[in-house]
Amino acid sequence: MRASASRERLGRLASMQELLDRVMPEQSERMGKLAEVLRAWGSVVPPAVARHSSPYDLVGTTLCISARLPQVKDQLLKMRGNILRALEERWALEVTEVKVTLGDPPAKISASAQGPRRRHPRVEPDEAQVQAFREMCPDSLAPEASEALARLRAFFARRFSQRAVSPGGKG
Repeated sequence: MRASASRERLGRLASMQELLDRVMPEQSERMGKLAEVLRAWGSVVPPAVARHSSPYDLVGTTLCISARLPQVKDQLLKMRGNILRALEERWALEVTEVKVTLGDPPAKISASAQGPRRRHPRVEPDEAQVQAFREMCPDSLAPEASEALARLRAFFARRFSQRAVSPGGKG
């Protein structure tokens, strides 16, 4: 019985690419074209320039390129018109600007790196409150789930004490 349920789920699984295509079709298409540009970069710019540069992002209508050497950066800026024309002709990309940065491409910014995280003081829920909230949970709920919900509710009652939730329900 379990094996057939697993097979059914596997049959319904979709690849990440398929999901992205459904959720953000135009963004997925643009990123696919950027990958094609990256693969064929040596045919867009001269080989000597391609060895020391690489497109790394497509933001709106701006193609971002990293150059390892200042001379390559200058060459890319002078070739801006040719690069825009090649992108339009080969990949039908609507790029109106080329931004060239010196150095390695920047790492993708993770959610945690976007700014300093605010730290709240650690709040330990009162065990009596946890027990009172746990008794309010239905018996059909698993013990671990009722414990987690009771701890969460007690935490909120303590952390946001101005609008504290009392065991009686309203607060």
